Amino acid sequence: MIQIIFCSFKRLFRNTTNMFWILIFPIILGTFFYIAFSNLGASESMSTIPVAVVLTDDYYGEALKQTVTQLSEGEDPFLDTTFCSEEEARKLLENGDVCGMILSGSQAKLSISANTSADNIKQSILAAFVEEFNLRCDLLIDTMQKHPENAEKVISAFQNPHAFNEEVSLQKNPNVDTYTQYFYNLLAMACLYAAMAGVTVAVENQGNLSTLAARKTVSARKKSSMIIGELIAATIFEFVLNLIGFFYLSYILKVGVDAQLPYAILSLFMFTGVLTGVSLGFFFGTLGKKGKEEKNGLIFAVIMPLCFLSGLMVGNMRVLIDRVAPVANRINPAALITDSFYCLSIFEGHARYTRNIVTLLLLSVLFIGLGILKTRRSHYASI
Repeated sequence: MIQIIFCSFKRLFRNTTNMFWILIFPIILGTFFYIAFSNLGASESMSTIPVAVVLTDDYYGEALKQTVTQLSEGEDPFLDTTFCSEEEARKLLENGDVCGMILSGSQAKLSISANTSADNIKQSILAAFVEEFNLRCDLLIDTMQKHPENAEKVISAFQNPHAFNEEVSLQKNPNVDTYTQYFYNLLAMACLYAAMAGVTVAVENQGNLSTLAARKTVSARKKSSMIIGELIAATIFEFVLNLIGFFYLSYILKVGVDAQLPYAILSLFMFTGVLTGVSLGFFFGTLGKKGKEEKNGLIFAVIMPLCFLSGLMVGNMRVLIDRVAPVANRINPAALITDSFYCLSIFEGHARYTRNIVTLLLLSVLFIGLGILKTRRSHYASI
């Protein structure tokens, strides 16, 4: 068995095509992802919103003045307020110096310009602020007219709002970059590309497909032991290549795919993903009488749709599939590998992670079992 594994290592190391697709291609694609998504998913604090305020000499103007003044104070204020006349405010708005213009009155009014360079999100926030201000003014006036004895309580409530609920995050790390999921899918694709090594094992153990397989067929060594030894070698070799790509993403590009590193590596998570890829390729390699190149083309035609459904090309595709056909994500190896990385980065518990790993192992056992059964039942009239 040791000799079989050693010889298999040497053949795999000489396979430049395999080295490219498993190691070089994911690194190149990961670098392109990093360039394309750089800073797109970084969480940035909302900057201060510049606004022009036009006041009136009445209660509403004074209330608006006090409110926006409080919101314009501090190290990181919500508003950058300019008090001015209506004519000056409109000029600032047209020049794009402010995001909006607020006019005081019985109902505060917000004006924005279609030509402004201001952020639409900031304009939406201003609109929400003006609506909240008007609601509070209406509530206070209504209270003073109908229940004046409660006016002080309402004012106090506005100044010191009570929290009746507590925000509890269900995520271990709620600040995970949205675009990191593409790198999870990239690692899943790299794991499944190990299927090419599985195809090679299958073809090189079918006497009618290669001369090497013909010599193996007439040898005294048990075929199942040769297949298992070569599968072990392929899994270890492809795992090492994937591990290099994993550390490149984690420590060179600093993408952040190394959450709970002991679980990702020491618990053989990536090893499990590679094992699934090798076993998938081995199974497809035993089907039909085509050569290795044709079967590699077939395995690519299988892997790429699986990666597409897991979200490699469209980020929210896995979520969409989970809503429409959740069973597909439960048996799709690419989705299971991606979801395992996602679980390690997001959730505290490991129940979902464990379910994914167990499913991948079961799929691997199924593919290897069917593949060995298929090759052992092959008989050749002449080789």
